[in-house]
Amino acid sequence: MIGFGNVGQAFAKLLISRRGWLRETYGLEVEVLAISTRTRGSLLPNMAIDLSQVLGMLEKGGTFRDSLPGYVDLSPIEILEACDANVMVELTTLNIGSGQPAIDHIRKALSRGMHVVTANKGPLAYAYDELSSLARSRGLQFRFEGTVMDGTPVFNLVERTLPGCEVEGVRGLLNSTSNYVLTEMSRGKSMEDVLSDAVRLGFAEADPSLDVDGWDAAAKITVLANVLMGAGSTPNEVDRAGIRGIDPESVRKAAASGMKYKLVASAEKAEGDVRTCVRPELVGPEDLFWSVDGRSSAITLKTDLMGEISVVEHDPSIMQTAYAIYSDLLLIAESLKAF
Repeated sequence: MIGFGNVGQAFAKLLISRRGWLRETYGLEVEVLAISTRTRGSLLPNMAIDLSQVLGMLEKGGTFRDSLPGYVDLSPIEILEACDANVMVELTTLNIGSGQPAIDHIRKALSRGMHVVTANKGPLAYAYDELSSLARSRGLQFRFEGTVMDGTPVFNLVERTLPGCEVEGVRGLLNSTSNYVLTEMSRGKSMEDVLSDAVRLGFAEADPSLDVDGWDAAAKITVLANVLMGAGSTPNEVDRAGIRGIDPESVRKAAASGMKYKLVASAEKAEGDVRTCVRPELVGPEDLFWSVDGRSSAITLKTDLMGEISVVEHDPSIMQTAYAIYSDLLLIAESLKAF
Protein backbone atom coordinates (compact mmCIF):
# COMPACT_ATOMS: atom_id res chain seq x y z
CA MET A 1 0.00 0.00 0.00
CA ILE A 2 1.36 3.41 -1.02
CA GLY A 3 -0.43 5.95 1.16
CA PHE A 4 -2.20 5.16 4.43
CA GLY A 5 -4.45 8.12 5.19
CA ASN A 6 -8.18 8.04 5.91
CA VAL A 7 -9.02 5.89 2.90
CA GLY A 8 -6.12 3.50 3.45
CA GLN A 9 -7.04 3.02 7.09
CA ALA A 10 -10.72 2.46 6.24
CA PHE A 11 -9.65 -0.14 3.67
CA ALA A 12 -7.44 -1.84 6.27
CA LYS A 13 -10.40 -2.02 8.68
CA LEU A 14 -12.53 -3.51 5.91
CA LEU A 15 -9.90 -6.17 5.22
CA ILE A 16 -9.79 -7.08 8.91
CA SER A 17 -13.58 -7.31 9.25
CA ARG A 18 -13.97 -9.38 6.06
CA ARG A 19 -11.00 -11.69 6.54
CA GLY A 20 -13.18 -14.71 7.38
CA TRP A 21 -15.63 -14.01 4.56
CA LEU A 22 -12.81 -13.72 2.03
CA ARG A 23 -11.40 -17.04 3.16
CA GLU A 24 -14.74 -18.87 3.16
CA THR A 25 -16.23 -17.35 0.00
CA TYR A 26 -13.20 -16.78 -2.21
CA GLY A 27 -10.58 -19.03 -0.62
CA LEU A 28 -8.55 -15.85 -0.45
CA GLU A 29 -5.99 -14.75 2.11
CA VAL A 30 -5.15 -11.06 1.75
CA GLU A 31 -1.94 -10.03 3.49
CA VAL A 32 -0.40 -6.56 3.43
CA LEU A 33 3.35 -6.91 2.97
CA ALA A 34 4.39 -3.25 2.94
CA ILE A 35 3.00 0.21 3.67
CA SER A 36 4.67 3.42 2.50
CA THR A 37 3.60 6.89 3.67
CA ARG A 38 4.81 10.44 3.21
CA THR A 39 4.72 11.52 6.87
CA ARG A 40 4.47 8.42 9.06
CA GLY A 41 7.35 6.41 7.61
CA SER A 42 7.24 3.02 5.92
CA LEU A 43 6.87 -0.61 6.95
CA LEU A 44 8.55 -3.54 5.20
CA PRO A 45 8.79 -6.42 7.67
CA ASN A 46 9.75 -9.95 6.67
CA MET A 47 6.20 -11.12 7.41
CA ALA A 48 2.62 -9.96 6.88
CA ILE A 49 1.82 -6.67 8.61
CA ASP A 50 -0.48 -6.81 11.63
CA LEU A 51 -3.02 -4.22 10.47
CA SER A 52 -4.79 -4.13 13.85
CA GLN A 53 -1.52 -3.22 15.54
CA VAL A 54 -0.80 -0.49 12.98
CA LEU A 55 -4.29 1.02 13.27
CA GLY A 56 -4.12 0.91 17.05
CA MET A 57 -0.80 2.76 17.04
CA LEU A 58 -2.13 5.46 14.70
CA GLU A 59 -5.31 5.93 16.75
CA LYS A 60 -3.07 6.76 19.71
CA GLY A 61 -1.30 9.42 17.64
CA GLY A 62 1.82 7.32 17.03
CA THR A 63 3.92 6.79 13.90
CA PHE A 64 5.42 3.75 12.25
CA ARG A 65 8.64 4.42 14.14
CA ASP A 66 6.90 3.66 17.45
CA SER A 67 7.76 0.02 18.12
CA LEU A 68 6.22 -1.35 14.92
CA PRO A 69 8.22 -4.18 13.33
CA GLY A 70 9.69 -3.58 9.90
CA TYR A 71 10.14 0.20 10.02
CA VAL A 72 12.37 1.33 7.13
CA ASP A 73 13.48 4.66 5.77
CA LEU A 74 12.71 3.91 2.12
CA SER A 75 10.86 5.84 -0.58
CA PRO A 76 7.74 4.36 -2.24
CA ILE A 77 9.76 3.43 -5.32
CA GLU A 78 12.35 1.68 -3.15
CA ILE A 79 9.56 -0.14 -1.30
CA LEU A 80 8.14 -1.34 -4.62
CA GLU A 81 11.59 -2.52 -5.70
CA ALA A 82 12.03 -4.51 -2.49
CA CYS A 83 8.50 -5.89 -2.01
CA ASP A 84 7.32 -9.11 -3.67
CA ALA A 85 3.57 -8.41 -3.62
CA ASN A 86 0.90 -9.40 -6.14
CA VAL A 87 -1.00 -6.11 -5.96
CA MET A 88 -0.08 -2.49 -5.29
CA VAL A 89 -2.77 -0.18 -3.89
CA GLU A 90 -1.98 3.48 -4.65
CA LEU A 91 -3.72 5.95 -2.31
CA THR A 92 -1.54 9.05 -2.30
CA THR A 93 -2.98 12.57 -2.42
CA LEU A 94 -4.07 14.01 -5.77
CA ASN A 95 -1.55 16.26 -7.50
CA ILE A 96 -3.84 18.20 -9.85
CA GLY A 97 -0.93 19.71 -11.78
CA SER A 98 0.77 16.54 -12.99
CA GLY A 99 -0.61 13.37 -11.40
CA GLN A 100 2.81 12.69 -9.88
CA PRO A 101 4.27 10.89 -8.01
CA ALA A 102 1.35 8.46 -8.30
CA ILE A 103 2.04 7.91 -12.02
CA ASP A 104 5.58 6.80 -11.24
CA HIS A 105 4.33 4.52 -8.46
CA ILE A 106 1.89 2.79 -10.81
CA ARG A 107 4.42 2.59 -13.63
CA LYS A 108 6.95 0.96 -11.29
CA ALA A 109 4.41 -1.51 -9.86
CA LEU A 110 3.30 -2.61 -13.33
CA SER A 111 6.91 -2.98 -14.46
CA ARG A 112 7.47 -5.21 -11.40
CA GLY A 113 4.55 -7.44 -12.40
CA MET A 114 2.05 -6.17 -9.82
CA HIS A 115 -1.63 -5.61 -10.48
CA VAL A 116 -2.68 -2.07 -9.52
CA VAL A 117 -5.67 -0.60 -7.70
CA THR A 118 -5.87 3.16 -7.21
CA ALA A 119 -8.32 5.75 -5.93
CA ASN A 120 -6.06 8.59 -7.16
CA LYS A 121 -7.53 10.51 -10.10
CA GLY A 122 -4.21 12.02 -11.20
CA PRO A 123 -2.70 9.02 -13.02
CA LEU A 124 -5.86 8.50 -15.11
CA ALA A 125 -6.22 12.22 -15.79
CA TYR A 126 -2.65 12.54 -17.09
CA ALA A 127 -1.41 9.09 -18.15
CA TYR A 128 -4.35 6.71 -18.61
CA ASP A 129 -3.43 5.58 -22.13
CA GLU A 130 0.17 4.85 -21.17
CA LEU A 131 -0.63 3.02 -17.93
CA SER A 132 -3.52 0.96 -19.29
CA SER A 133 -1.40 -0.02 -22.31
CA LEU A 134 1.46 -1.05 -20.02
CA ALA A 135 -0.90 -3.14 -17.89
CA ARG A 136 -2.34 -4.90 -20.95
CA SER A 137 1.09 -5.60 -22.39
CA ARG A 138 2.08 -7.38 -19.19
CA GLY A 139 -1.20 -9.20 -18.66
CA LEU A 140 -1.98 -7.21 -15.51
CA GLN A 141 -5.12 -5.61 -14.06
CA PHE A 142 -5.26 -1.82 -13.63
CA ARG A 143 -8.41 -0.93 -11.69
CA PHE A 144 -9.66 2.44 -10.43
CA GLU A 145 -13.35 2.37 -9.47
CA GLY A 146 -12.69 4.67 -6.48
CA THR A 147 -11.48 7.60 -8.60
CA VAL A 148 -15.00 8.87 -9.41
CA MET A 149 -18.06 8.75 -7.11
CA ASP A 150 -16.30 6.68 -4.45
CA GLY A 151 -17.49 3.05 -4.61
CA THR A 152 -20.49 3.67 -6.87
CA PRO A 153 -20.09 1.43 -9.92
CA VAL A 154 -19.40 3.62 -12.93
CA PHE A 155 -16.48 2.05 -14.79
CA ASN A 156 -17.54 -1.46 -13.75
CA LEU A 157 -21.11 -0.65 -14.81
CA VAL A 158 -19.94 0.06 -18.35
CA GLU A 159 -17.32 -2.70 -18.48
CA ARG A 160 -19.47 -5.49 -17.05
CA THR A 161 -23.08 -4.66 -17.90
CA LEU A 162 -23.00 -2.59 -21.11
CA PRO A 163 -21.03 -4.74 -23.58
CA GLY A 164 -21.20 -3.31 -27.09
CA CYS A 165 -22.52 0.06 -25.91
CA GLU A 166 -20.67 3.22 -26.84
CA VAL A 167 -20.64 6.06 -24.32
CA GLU A 168 -21.32 9.22 -26.30
CA GLY A 169 -21.63 11.67 -23.42
CA VAL A 170 -21.32 12.07 -19.67
CA ARG A 171 -22.98 14.60 -17.37
CA GLY A 172 -22.55 14.59 -13.63
CA LEU A 173 -22.48 16.15 -10.20
CA LEU A 174 -19.05 14.78 -9.39
CA ASN A 175 -17.80 16.98 -6.56
CA SER A 176 -19.70 16.30 -3.33
CA THR A 177 -18.09 19.23 -1.52
CA SER A 178 -19.38 21.80 -4.02
CA ASN A 179 -22.83 20.23 -3.92
CA TYR A 180 -22.79 20.35 -0.12
CA VAL A 181 -21.63 23.98 -0.14
CA LEU A 182 -24.38 25.08 -2.55
CA THR A 183 -27.02 23.20 -0.57
CA GLU A 184 -25.98 24.80 2.72
CA MET A 185 -25.68 28.26 1.12
CA SER A 186 -29.33 27.97 0.07
CA ARG A 187 -30.04 27.69 3.82
CA GLY A 188 -28.27 30.95 4.57
CA LYS A 189 -24.73 29.84 5.44
CA SER A 190 -21.60 31.45 4.03
CA MET A 191 -19.26 29.52 1.74
CA GLU A 192 -16.38 29.93 4.21
CA ASP A 193 -18.36 28.43 7.10
CA VAL A 194 -19.59 25.50 5.02
CA LEU A 195 -16.10 24.76 3.69
CA SER A 196 -14.77 24.72 7.23
CA ASP A 197 -17.41 22.15 8.12
CA ALA A 198 -16.52 20.05 5.05
CA VAL A 199 -12.83 20.03 5.95
CA ARG A 200 -13.63 19.16 9.58
CA LEU A 201 -15.93 16.32 8.50
CA GLY A 202 -13.21 14.98 6.20
CA PHE A 203 -14.90 14.88 2.79
CA ALA A 204 -13.41 18.04 1.26
CA GLU A 205 -10.11 17.78 -0.63
CA ALA A 206 -6.98 18.41 1.44
CA ASP A 207 -6.89 21.74 -0.43
CA PRO A 208 -10.59 22.76 -0.63
CA SER A 209 -9.82 25.26 -3.39
CA LEU A 210 -9.65 22.18 -5.66
CA ASP A 211 -13.35 21.69 -4.88
CA VAL A 212 -14.71 25.24 -5.14
CA ASP A 213 -12.59 26.20 -8.16
CA GLY A 214 -13.74 23.14 -10.09
CA TRP A 215 -10.39 21.34 -10.31
CA ASP A 216 -11.56 18.14 -8.62
CA ALA A 217 -14.56 17.94 -10.94
CA ALA A 218 -12.27 18.71 -13.90
CA ALA A 219 -10.00 15.82 -12.96
CA LYS A 220 -12.98 13.47 -12.61
CA ILE A 221 -14.60 14.40 -15.92
CA THR A 222 -11.21 13.98 -17.56
CA VAL A 223 -10.91 10.49 -16.08
CA LEU A 224 -14.40 9.60 -17.33
CA ALA A 225 -13.69 11.02 -20.78
CA ASN A 226 -10.35 9.23 -21.02
CA VAL A 227 -11.60 5.83 -19.84
CA LEU A 228 -15.11 5.73 -21.32
CA MET A 229 -14.69 7.89 -24.43
CA GLY A 230 -11.02 7.61 -25.41
CA ALA A 231 -10.44 11.35 -25.04
CA GLY A 232 -6.71 11.30 -24.27
CA SER A 233 -7.22 14.59 -22.44
CA THR A 234 -5.93 16.32 -19.29
CA PRO A 235 -7.65 18.54 -16.68
CA ASN A 236 -5.94 21.58 -18.21
CA GLU A 237 -8.08 21.13 -21.34
CA VAL A 238 -11.39 21.29 -19.45
CA ASP A 239 -13.48 24.43 -19.94
CA ARG A 240 -13.60 25.07 -16.20
CA ALA A 241 -15.40 27.45 -13.85
CA GLY A 242 -16.01 26.75 -10.16
CA ILE A 243 -18.52 28.04 -7.62
CA ARG A 244 -16.30 30.61 -5.90
CA GLY A 245 -18.11 33.52 -7.55
CA ILE A 246 -21.58 32.44 -6.42
CA ASP A 247 -22.80 34.37 -3.37
CA PRO A 248 -25.49 33.28 -0.86
CA GLU A 249 -27.94 35.89 -2.13
CA SER A 250 -27.81 34.47 -5.67
CA VAL A 251 -28.38 30.98 -4.29
CA ARG A 252 -31.36 32.14 -2.21
CA LYS A 253 -32.90 34.02 -5.17
CA ALA A 254 -32.58 30.93 -7.32
CA ALA A 255 -34.24 28.83 -4.61
CA ALA A 256 -37.11 31.32 -4.34
CA SER A 257 -37.83 30.79 -8.03
CA GLY A 258 -37.66 27.01 -7.75
CA MET A 259 -34.18 26.71 -9.22
CA LYS A 260 -30.88 25.44 -7.80
CA TYR A 261 -27.24 26.04 -8.64
CA LYS A 262 -25.28 22.84 -9.37
CA LEU A 263 -21.66 22.40 -10.43
CA VAL A 264 -22.11 20.24 -13.53
CA ALA A 265 -19.28 18.39 -15.25
CA SER A 266 -19.84 17.13 -18.79
CA ALA A 267 -18.12 15.43 -21.71
CA GLU A 268 -19.54 15.26 -25.20
CA LYS A 269 -18.31 13.87 -28.50
CA ALA A 270 -18.32 16.54 -31.17
CA GLU A 271 -16.68 16.62 -34.60
CA GLY A 272 -14.40 13.70 -33.83
CA ASP A 273 -13.25 15.19 -30.53
CA VAL A 274 -14.36 14.98 -26.89
CA ARG A 275 -15.18 18.31 -25.29
CA THR A 276 -15.13 18.56 -21.51
CA CYS A 277 -16.65 21.26 -19.33
CA VAL A 278 -17.17 22.10 -15.65
CA ARG A 279 -19.35 25.05 -14.70
CA PRO A 280 -22.24 26.09 -12.44
CA GLU A 281 -25.70 25.63 -13.96
CA LEU A 282 -29.15 26.66 -12.82
CA VAL A 283 -31.37 23.57 -12.92
CA GLY A 284 -35.09 23.17 -12.34
CA PRO A 285 -37.28 20.34 -10.95
CA GLU A 286 -37.43 18.66 -14.37
CA ASP A 287 -33.68 17.93 -14.13
CA LEU A 288 -32.60 14.80 -12.20
CA PHE A 289 -29.77 16.79 -10.60
CA TRP A 290 -32.23 19.22 -8.96
CA SER A 291 -33.08 16.60 -6.30
CA VAL A 292 -29.46 15.60 -5.60
CA ASP A 293 -28.44 17.71 -2.59
CA GLY A 294 -25.84 17.73 0.18
CA ARG A 295 -22.91 15.37 -0.22
CA SER A 296 -24.73 13.20 -2.75
CA SER A 297 -23.46 12.82 -6.31
CA ALA A 298 -25.01 11.72 -9.59
CA ILE A 299 -23.97 10.78 -13.09
CA THR A 300 -25.79 10.29 -16.39
CA LEU A 301 -24.21 8.26 -19.18
CA LYS A 302 -25.50 8.87 -22.70
CA THR A 303 -25.09 5.71 -24.79
CA ASP A 304 -25.82 4.76 -28.38
CA LEU A 305 -27.81 1.59 -27.64
CA MET A 306 -29.23 2.07 -24.12
CA GLY A 307 -30.05 5.76 -24.20
CA GLU A 308 -29.41 7.58 -20.93
CA ILE A 309 -28.54 5.72 -17.72
CA SER A 310 -28.29 7.58 -14.41
CA VAL A 311 -26.84 6.57 -11.05
CA VAL A 312 -27.18 8.52 -7.77
CA GLU A 313 -24.89 8.09 -4.77
CA HIS A 314 -26.54 9.17 -1.52
CA ASP A 315 -24.44 10.87 1.18
CA PRO A 316 -21.23 8.81 0.83
CA SER A 317 -18.73 8.27 3.61
CA ILE A 318 -15.09 7.21 3.57
CA MET A 319 -16.26 3.58 3.64
CA GLN A 320 -17.61 3.84 0.08
CA THR A 321 -14.14 4.69 -1.22
CA ALA A 322 -12.65 1.87 0.85
CA TYR A 323 -15.24 -0.45 -0.68
CA ALA A 324 -14.15 0.61 -4.18
CA ILE A 325 -10.63 -0.61 -3.45
CA TYR A 326 -12.00 -3.78 -1.90
CA SER A 327 -14.28 -4.50 -4.88
CA ASP A 328 -11.42 -3.89 -7.33
CA LEU A 329 -9.30 -6.34 -5.36
CA LEU A 330 -12.05 -8.97 -5.63
CA LEU A 331 -12.30 -8.41 -9.39
CA ILE A 332 -8.55 -8.97 -9.68
CA ALA A 333 -8.92 -12.18 -7.66
CA GLU A 334 -11.74 -13.30 -9.98
CA SER A 335 -9.62 -12.63 -13.06
CA LEU A 336 -6.76 -14.70 -11.64
CA LYS A 337 -9.13 -17.59 -10.89
CA ALA A 338 -10.37 -17.50 -14.49
CA PHE A 339 -6.90 -18.52 -15.61
